Amino acid sequence: MTPIRGLKQRWFGNSFVNVVGGVGSAAVNLLLPAVVAKYLSPDEFSLWSLALQIIIYVNLLGLGLQLATARAVSYAGDAGASAGLRNPVIAQAARSISRKASGLAVMVIVVLVVTCPLLFPSVPQTSITEFRIVLGLFGLVGVAQIFSQPDMGVFQGLHRYLGFVGPKMSAQILGVFLVWLGVQAHQPIVVLALLLAAGMSLLWPAMRLAVRHSVTWGRDIGSAVVDKACRWELLQYCGALSVMSISMLVVNTAGVLVVGRIDFQMTGAYAIAMTAATVPVGLLGAALSPLLTTGSAMYASPETRARLPKLTTLTTVILTVGLNVFLLGIELLYPQILRLWVGERFVFTAGPLLVILVAAHCLRNVAAPYSLMLLAAGLHRRALYTAVLEGTVNLAASIVLGIRYGALGVAFGALIGSLVGVAGCLIFNTGRTPEITPRPFRFSLGGITLPILIFMPLHLYVLHLFN
Repeated sequence: MTPIRGLKQRWFGNSFVNVVGGVGSAAVNLLLPAVVAKYLSPDEFSLWSLALQIIIYVNLLGLGLQLATARAVSYAGDAGASAGLRNPVIAQAARSISRKASGLAVMVIVVLVVTCPLLFPSVPQTSITEFRIVLGLFGLVGVAQIFSQPDMGVFQGLHRYLGFVGPKMSAQILGVFLVWLGVQAHQPIVVLALLLAAGMSLLWPAMRLAVRHSVTWGRDIGSAVVDKACRWELLQYCGALSVMSISMLVVNTAGVLVVGRIDFQMTGAYAIAMTAATVPVGLLGAALSPLLTTGSAMYASPETRARLPKLTTLTTVILTVGLNVFLLGIELLYPQILRLWVGERFVFTAGPLLVILVAAHCLRNVAAPYSLMLLAAGLHRRALYTAVLEGTVNLAASIVLGIRYGALGVAFGALIGSLVGVAGCLIFNTGRTPEITPRPFRFSLGGITLPILIFMPLHLYVLHLFN
């Protein structure tokens, strides 16, 4: 078997496992609002959604450690047998970082619990105590996820995606099932939050056991000495990655926080629209995520490195077409989708937000294969400025338009940020990465611009027809 054929088989196999896991995660993310939105009062659901989004930002303290660990393990394994002996050292260094990050996360959660009335003054005073308890419980889930990142990165780096997709999906399903039981028993919001935290926090011990019993060198990690040089190398990779992660989270989730501060009553509707926009797009991302380790393996070998540009362009074209088709489906069917999913009351409040946010997320994700290849090759520092620009424009536009137009303005802010991000990527980044895009104009035109222009009349026609 040729090296490139082996890499293709590895990618498609991991993509299948990751898509299955992505379907499971998507089902969980879609089921959770469906379970609680019809049970909780509008204010309680807004509180629930706001607390969940805050904890997503706490997870930033994980520093993208899963990807950093995965890349280091994959690169070591594909660089030769002697380099592969470093894997226990890499895993121990990553765990050392996660312990410190988790301690910092606990302190941040305590500060958030204490200061939440000042940060979100529109939350009703009668709900402050519940908000604090729910926020603290969801914080436990965030800490558990930070602890789990090194072990998930080990399996990802070994190209054994089932090793971390299975436990992750199981913990999510268990959490939602426990919440469903709580709803059937008519439990209050605090008990529902406790049940969700109890189920999802099991991810950490599950991943630790999986590494110990399923990885040949898993038992050696605990006895490995923390290599400061290795830890510093991981932190350097994480540092640049964290800047990109913060920018991407601002694009993906800052809207809920802005709406929560400006118009608390619309927080639930915005969260519904955002979930419906990000979950299906995330499925496409799940199929592409094996590009990270596959691209890292290809970049490590001079024999296969020259094939990276072709792989990047091909996956970009396929993804751009797929995202446009998905957006057309949402534009046609969003009333029926919302009505079946969360009930009639969200069709008119969340519907327009959903169409705008889906367009924003589809637009910004057309460059996902290119971004993953940058991460795989360790070239992501060259794209930091545009990532920061996108996040800054997104946040500024969301705040300015949100103050003027409410939740709808926040959604348009996300769309403007996505447009700036993609334009910045095509204009500034592609010319600085000849390893990935040796012909930047051809990649930008054929991979992204032309497919979008071809679909644009269809989008405009459908929006005009149904509005």
